[in-house]
Amino acid sequence: MGLLDRFKKSEKDEAKAPTATAAKPKAIAKVKSQAKPAAKTTSASVKISAPVAAYTAVLIRPVVTEKSTSTSAYYFQVAKSASKNEIAKAFKTRFGKMPRKVNIVNVMGKTKARGRTVGKRADWKKAVIYLNKGETVDTSK
Repeated sequence: MGLLDRFKKSEKDEAKAPTATAAKPKAIAKVKSQAKPAAKTTSASVKISAPVAAYTAVLIRPVVTEKSTSTSAYYFQVAKSASKNEIAKAFKTRFGKMPRKVNIVNVMGKTKARGRTVGKRADWKKAVIYLNKGETVDTSK
């Protein structure tokens, strides 16, 4: 018994295998030729119908830091492709209050070393949302 004997086909396997000369039924061949290829969809063309799914796709999580709790602004990690208008609409859908102003910051991921291995944290986008005077929301929901 050699090393490669297990890859050789035995006579039993050859007898069980269907022959290559078997013809396909003509009806199936016609149906396949008439079928249209599926349309390609991109993430930009897909519309999210449910409002809950819309804001969770844009507002990822609140950023709770000492600075964010001491100011009257609300900080959120948002999707990398989100615009100011999308963020404002998602905030209104989630909390029911329209922001006065939205600022966006692209945060570069930190480079971290552990011994000889060097890695980099992911880049992310931060939104700073300002409300009108006297308005507050509970971001812990």
